[in-house]
Amino acid sequence: MTPTTDADDWLEAALAAAARARVAVFGDFCLDAYWTIDPDERERSLETDLPVRRVRTQRYAPGGAGNIASNLAALGVREVRAVGLVGADAFGRLLRDRLAEAGVDAAGLLDLQPDWQTMVYAKPVVAGVEGRRIDFGAFNVLAPAAADALADRLAAAADEADAVVVNQQVPAGVATLGMIDRVNALAADRTHAVFVADSRHRAGRFRGCCLKLNAREAAEALGAPPPADHVRDLARRLFERTRRAVFVTRGARGIVLADAEGARDVPGVDVPGPVDPVGAGDTVAAAVAAVLGGPGCGADALSAARLANLAAAVTVAKVGVTGTATPDEVRRAAATARS
Repeated sequence: MTPTTDADDWLEAALAAAARARVAVFGDFCLDAYWTIDPDERERSLETDLPVRRVRTQRYAPGGAGNIASNLAALGVREVRAVGLVGADAFGRLLRDRLAEAGVDAAGLLDLQPDWQTMVYAKPVVAGVEGRRIDFGAFNVLAPAAADALADRLAAAADEADAVVVNQQVPAGVATLGMIDRVNALAADRTHAVFVADSRHRAGRFRGCCLKLNAREAAEALGAPPPADHVRDLARRLFERTRRAVFVTRGARGIVLADAEGARDVPGVDVPGPVDPVGAGDTVAAAVAAVLGGPGCGADALSAARLANLAAAVTVAKVGVTGTATPDEVRRAAATARS
């Protein structure tokens, strides 16, 4: 590692905060499946006489809450615990294995419902072009007994965590309206931990949580018109509602941060060449939780937003994968941004 300068002080403090944090991740743990399909369809099925599509390669990576957990581990977070629901199927076992390989404690990924399918985004790729996605788990319905068990497991994880990330990825996931009410109660009770909500459809339901969301989600949470140039106002209004820091992502334009200091722009990092934004929001949520959860390091919401921009700049440059960012990759991105 190269010697730090004054310009690096905030970054090293943020990375030090991440290294001390214990983070629990609760929500919709998904598996991203990439299937490379051979374009040659000359072979036909004997049973149906339809062309056979043959898979040349297959690759699997955690998505949704799983990608947040993987990003936390890659950032060097001291402890990452996963709490969620998977099915009694091969995909569920594979998801647990992938998270364990990344350094995530996946013991809290429970198999509680016989009819629950592990959530999978299957992405067939032909000649380098991603085709129509095939989704598993889109019709899951969380049973009351499973909800009770998950809430108990989340409460136990929160007792030992410095930060808790709640991910709501799909409508038919574990972050139901009733479960969000339980999360809000937990956030009010476990005041030692920072709660960060990353919700695609229900951000407006969270209380006592820092919010990470994009401009469209921010507008929907407030029942406001689609965002144009009033993202700062949206972020400010959300902060006034929650009294917790709000991080509104704007892609290459960076993040709008609203907290007790007001609403302000945190510029993004230029990334040359092709980019792949898939999973960048998960990277931001992970970085925010890691920095805000790091005890005793003096890192604040502004440092969290700045680190999130750098980490996202690393992951979007990894085309075709839901990527992660290590501390050294973040340092290199910071050095490139300064040059």
